Amino acid sequence: MPRLLFFLPFVSAVILSFGLAQLLLLRQLNRVWWEKKWIRRAAWSLPAVGVAFFILLVLCEYHGLRELGVIAGAISAISLILEICLMFSLPISGAIRGAGRLVDSFARRKSGVEDLPTDRTRRLFFKGAAAAVPLATVVTGLGGIGRAFATAKVSKKQFAYEGLEPGLQGLRILHLSDLHLAHYVTLEDLEQTLLRAETLSPDLILITGDIADDLTLLPDALELIAGLRPRLGAYATVGNHEHFRGITEVRRLFSKSPVALLVDEGVFLATGNSSVFVAGINDPIAMHSVSTEFFQSSIALSLSNNPPDCFTILMSHRPDAFPFAARQSVDLTLAGHTHGGQIGFLGRSLLERHLPEKYLWGHYEIDNSQLYTSCGMGHWFPFRLGCPPEAPVIELIKS
Repeated sequence: MPRLLFFLPFVSAVILSFGLAQLLLLRQLNRVWWEKKWIRRAAWSLPAVGVAFFILLVLCEYHGLRELGVIAGAISAISLILEICLMFSLPISGAIRGAGRLVDSFARRKSGVEDLPTDRTRRLFFKGAAAAVPLATVVTGLGGIGRAFATAKVSKKQFAYEGLEPGLQGLRILHLSDLHLAHYVTLEDLEQTLLRAETLSPDLILITGDIADDLTLLPDALELIAGLRPRLGAYATVGNHEHFRGITEVRRLFSKSPVALLVDEGVFLATGNSSVFVAGINDPIAMHSVSTEFFQSSIALSLSNNPPDCFTILMSHRPDAFPFAARQSVDLTLAGHTHGGQIGFLGRSLLERHLPEKYLWGHYEIDNSQLYTSCGMGHWFPFRLGCPPEAPVIELIKS
């Protein structure tokens, strides 16, 4: 409960701030709409509804009312998304209306008639264009919320390595990350994803943290994952949410499960006449900047028993570890955490241009080392646009 109380004022402040912004923009830049009573009431209701239903979400989570919590969380998210959409679109609508007035003024000066009636076609054009912008952004925003509840995309991705040993040719790894099992992703969703992944016959399952926000779901989730019976087993590492929810309890639940938890350690797996070393590092917990010393130390610990010339796979919840893993000649790093920014285009996060060093979503390479950052199966905020939930199956091939 203390953690929920911490988020309550923060999220409420965010919702109220965006709500105030869209109210000011509506009043100052779109006075014609502001004068309509129903629009004013709707604008005022957005922040009020958002805060009220977030409070309800907190209460539902505390009392274990999961179904009601899903509804409350979705309504709160819809309110916030609508506020953000309006905050960005209302200035454009105001500019379009202003352009219409300038065109009318120019037409009057050109004709020399001060009371020249506004051209009806032109008036309808600017009026329609001004209304279309917020309508389009609102529809897009609602679509992003709807897509957050879509089933996870299971697809095969081939990673080529020069000199790959014959025993590793065609090795398939199901990469699960950021399931956030609780309100928006359920055990039933996980089961359906695993059934689709089973058709691709993964040899190994690796889970890169943030598995369950409701720890009562973790044991059943691990049983479901292990039930796929990959020939090389299933392994996991921790993310920041494992620490948030209680790392001691997480370790206890893993100790009784068929999925091995690797934190600052690794295991040697034999496959035919070849071998692979699978390791997992700890998570720094911090939400923002993380010291380089942390990743260097954690990677060194996890690889301390790595046999020489063995194909190495590193599980890191955060893709920030990739440059450090590449320096240690790790062949493949699997990560999550970013959710792809939850806004993407053509398999890359739209935030990639501004944060290129964050490896937000997709396939990356540094020299002979490769990374895949999954945008994850789940989320704690139900919004995804061009960045669908995923559970990729990575296949190793010889280049």
